[in-house]
Amino acid sequence: MTGTADNHEEFLAACVQFDVRPGDVAANCAAMRTGVDEAVAAGAKLLVLPELWATSFLSTFDEPVVAEAEAAEQELRELSAAHGLVIIASNLEVSGEHVYNTARVHQRGQLLGSYRKIHLFSPNAENRFHSTGDQPLVVATEHGLLGVLICYDLRFPELARYYFHRGVELLAVPGQWPEARSQHWRTLLRARAIENEMFVIGCNRTGQEPSQKSGDPMAFPGDSRIIDPAGEVLAKGSGEAGAVVAPIERRKVRTVRRILPVGRDQRPSVYRQLFDEAWDSMVQQSREGGGMAPTSYDDN
Repeated sequence: MTGTADNHEEFLAACVQFDVRPGDVAANCAAMRTGVDEAVAAGAKLLVLPELWATSFLSTFDEPVVAEAEAAEQELRELSAAHGLVIIASNLEVSGEHVYNTARVHQRGQLLGSYRKIHLFSPNAENRFHSTGDQPLVVATEHGLLGVLICYDLRFPELARYYFHRGVELLAVPGQWPEARSQHWRTLLRARAIENEMFVIGCNRTGQEPSQKSGDPMAFPGDSRIIDPAGEVLAKGSGEAGAVVAPIERRKVRTVRRILPVGRDQRPSVYRQLFDEAWDSMVQQSREGGGMAPTSYDDN
């Protein structure tokens, strides 16, 4: 866990959704600036941007694009300083021969932490072009304890549950979740909020983009959502670019966890036994175990 928590009990959060154009960093930066300005004008203090906001998904990573993506991330960091913001956004990270889909948390011009996407979306060939991360991120921002998932991670409740056990109050989810499974996006965001009794801030992109696997066009609905610990949708986006803003009251986390004390009533010894019994099967089914091949979907 990194950072230092402060007592900012009430604030406005925003999802800054826009059309992320593949490889067009200049256009994406322009869209980002417009969205950030809108969020700041509304009074938002914590912002979440879409997945791979500067470049979208690429199959090649030449030096000019990587340099542009790095400069774009530096601009985002500077904006967080200029406006006194916490900003969570996923972007390229190149480290040696590895390319990661990495979410960074900037607070007032400082990098508080980075999260490399753990679950790569093999049905759209993300695993062919990116390396997997293996560490969750819990960071103490001035607005509370924050955890990060990226898009497909949302389908794996184990990771979100880890954040619950670490006391996370705010879960940020940058995404590129296609219209074809938009009902899953809405349901999973709400489920993660309810079962873990935390705020979930899911920012999805708009526009269209070809599938990396099939080349067929995929539409993205926007549909960013801010959900409270009881599962109430506080704000939701449409298919248009813009800021989706809602008030966050951190006391709601404490209230819901007191009324519904799932942390107190959980049975860790039972869960350990169940995981031990299922472990061999889990490993065999996973890519780590050389098991099941991915299905042939072209969306999340």
